[in-house]
Amino acid sequence: MTLLALDLGSDCGFAIYKDGKFISGTKKLGTYKEKFGERFYAFRKWLLNILEKHSIESVYFERVYGHKGVEASHCYGGFMYTLASVCYQRNIPCISFSVQAIKKFMTGKGNANKDEMIAAVKQKGFQPETDDEADAIAIMLLALKDEISRDKKTNKNESGSFQALGESGTQDPATSLASEFFRGLTPLANFNATVSKKNKISA
Repeated sequence: MTLLALDLGSDCGFAIYKDGKFISGTKKLGTYKEKFGERFYAFRKWLLNILEKHSIESVYFERVYGHKGVEASHCYGGFMYTLASVCYQRNIPCISFSVQAIKKFMTGKGNANKDEMIAAVKQKGFQPETDDEADAIAIMLLALKDEISRDKKTNKNESGSFQALGESGTQDPATSLASEFFRGLTPLANFNATVSKKNKISA
């Protein structure tokens, strides 16, 4: 299972779950002062590289319904539809979570501020450098829960009842770790073993 989570914007937070490890960071894509379309071209080029380099199977992103201004709205729309187009072309599932759903999942309340989101992510053993990176990690953790829930519906044990992913002993240990995490535990020591230390990804 190889997933990509994105917090879309000119400072694009990203998180990758691959081979039981997390890679995360922030990709700067320019501002409105750049040539028209330049940052969207840069995003497309970077995204295609990530999808190919890491053989991404599914993409998750934060779906924003309200923006502070016209420029922010246009910017987000450009990134979102660039993402949708690329994923459609490559037949990669592109799934969104609302801002409120991500915040409530991570902090217990749907109106958490940036500092609270960063603190919640750090409690899980991660060290985000920006709030965009923290949001991407939160999206990824919710994405893992979503993926596990999907597998639960299709994987059954011999008795016919649903079997929690990772409990049979034959699953990927990292997936088993995720299964434990989403039962309400916080296996910080295990997370430290699987969280990559600031692996930067070049465009």
